[in-house]
Amino acid sequence: MNWTVEASLKSKYIDCTIVSTDSEIIAKTARDAGADAPFLRPPEISGDNARFSDAISHCLDWMKNNANQVFDFIIVLQPISPLRTEKHIDQAIEYYFNKKRSDTDTLVSVIQVPNKFGWIVKGDVNGYIDYGFDMQRLNLQRQQMGNCYLPNGAIYIGSTNSIVQSGFYTEQTLFYKMSDIDSVDIDTREDFDRALELLYKRSKER
Repeated sequence: MNWTVEASLKSKYIDCTIVSTDSEIIAKTARDAGADAPFLRPPEISGDNARFSDAISHCLDWMKNNANQVFDFIIVLQPISPLRTEKHIDQAIEYYFNKKRSDTDTLVSVIQVPNKFGWIVKGDVNGYIDYGFDMQRLNLQRQQMGNCYLPNGAIYIGSTNSIVQSGFYTEQTLFYKMSDIDSVDIDTREDFDRALELLYKRSKER
């Protein structure tokens, strides 16, 4: 988490860094790192089944009702993306404000997937291959299929009103591209070990 807090605090544009958690230990760690952690998230919107939108709404409501703070725009930085730096954050913010056509536009960070994505298959009820994409697309040469991207969970941006009403994924969602290395997303022990290795390597290069 400290890497994410540090990146947020170093951003040229972010003026308030808030950590939402249900753990007092994590809240103290966040405060020690320089972030604000003025509340603990209630149990009903915590845990593995908690929804992203509920945590955001709770944070916004708490800050409005208890700290008299209202925010025009929200930037969500998940701590499971430790390779994302303040440079990525600032580039994404600049890209968003340069490209958006209205305050209903949102932005998510993405990673490009290999052009072989069109050959994704799954099993049908009888155990045979079921193609995930239109077979006519599979007959195209790989270079003709175009690029596809997958959200990497590192950066989300949007106006407060838009996020509360519609979430981050709409028909007006911009995407900010990031590299494979910078998009490391920690879901497993292997992801964690790889992130540590890359962070150590990056520290030696500075």
